[in-house]
Amino acid sequence: MTAVAVSSVMPSRDAKIFVPTVKARRQPRRSISRPRMGRMGDLAIETQGDEVEDRDDFGVERGVPFTRKRAFYRVESAQARDLAMLLASVHSDEAVAASSSSFRDRERISGGVSVLDAMSGCGVRCVRYLLQGEVSSVHANDADPNVMDTLSENLAGAHTRGATGASSVTNMDAHRLLAECYLDDARYDIVDVDSFGSENLVSATMRCVKLGGYAYLTSTDALALCGKSPGALSANYGGARVAPNTQGANELGLRVFVGDAVRIGAAMGLRVTPVFSLFHPHGPVFRAMLRVEALKGDWDFRSVGHVGRCRACGDARVIDPGELGGAFCHQCDTIRASRDDDRSASRAMEVSRSCLEVSGPMWLGPLHERATVEKLRSKAAEKGWIGRGEGASAEDGAKVKGQMSLEALLGSFAAESDPKLPPYHHRTDELGRSGRGLKRGIPAMKAWVEELKSRGFAACKTHVDSRGLKTNAPMEQIVDAANAVTRARDAASA
Repeated sequence: MTAVAVSSVMPSRDAKIFVPTVKARRQPRRSISRPRMGRMGDLAIETQGDEVEDRDDFGVERGVPFTRKRAFYRVESAQARDLAMLLASVHSDEAVAASSSSFRDRERISGGVSVLDAMSGCGVRCVRYLLQGEVSSVHANDADPNVMDTLSENLAGAHTRGATGASSVTNMDAHRLLAECYLDDARYDIVDVDSFGSENLVSATMRCVKLGGYAYLTSTDALALCGKSPGALSANYGGARVAPNTQGANELGLRVFVGDAVRIGAAMGLRVTPVFSLFHPHGPVFRAMLRVEALKGDWDFRSVGHVGRCRACGDARVIDPGELGGAFCHQCDTIRASRDDDRSASRAMEVSRSCLEVSGPMWLGPLHERATVEKLRSKAAEKGWIGRGEGASAEDGAKVKGQMSLEALLGSFAAESDPKLPPYHHRTDELGRSGRGLKRGIPAMKAWVEELKSRGFAACKTHVDSRGLKTNAPMEQIVDAANAVTRARDAASA
């Protein structure tokens, strides 16, 4: 079935538009039609004269074959694309359900979910949106003219394999593309910007998202977001700061990334809410899927704030805005009210206070929305991507080192979405440091979490760090629960 071009954005005269070799005439926006096909194994590819096929140029992601020659591709990001496909499919279902019966068709594509992929690379994400995201249209764009053949080839293959949604391709810088979408009043249900480094396209992206739609944003600048490059962090994320070498820096960086988008959205009159947020250790990479809605009333500015951590005892807490002039650790604070007005005693007590390492501004709410995560889990089970144990698919069977399975990741998202949990976590190796109260070593994470829950606290393991414990329990309860678990363990083995 030949796709129909999306006519939402007309590039300017100086924009670079790829024209496929199989077409004789130029057009500013073009459809992807069936190509002349060759064969390599069971993967259909477009033949280009006498070009020699290289097996390393081809791959399969979640059952979708594609070519990656001359284009950037990272297998470690496949799981992030899984999440995007699940969200798109859920959003498409909701669009179909909201539409009239006469607007539906047998392909379930008439809900009208449109996608703009501003930095497509080889185009595997776009292909998957068409084949697995159940969307009505995809606009693929990349600034690199050298990947246009590959991008076109992959989209053509998607239509050959039954994709019914329309697709179009442009070759433009992402900043220019997003600006022209805004000027042409073009809006999309999902705008996916898989950017590199700290390139901040938040405001430009938000202008291109339909109200009620989603922006999928990415940063790969871990040096900045984890506090090791304070200049870049401050410049690119609204003057933010992350205390360098503090425990849990990856979650703090992820929250700074989300908080910056929330704050920028509020300045534009938009309510921006993370429906899921992802940290991946390769890179590392920080991602967030953000729902964009109209802001009604005043913005809840307390959703963005600061977190402080005590280097002495390891405790952490949210910092009240009034404390930013001098925040101290409640756990270590030894000052007690006294009627004694002796100044030397006051000075001695002041020295005993432990200052907090403050990071922020950052998002203080849940990193994931529980209702949306449950829909993603249901959709993943429907597609057969989870629910059959480890190795539910070839991709899960060959997990990327350092990554959880998709099923475990979604389960972690659900646990972390508890609004009672604080906007930080404790590393168990830091809790086990000498002098911090653990008497029999570090207990198993699962037993530790269950013990804290039995005491009435919220607790879970975080997806951000395999040794990260999230709980709203005070430090003394965290330590006491650990000692209770190890005491029972030792008694059972005696």
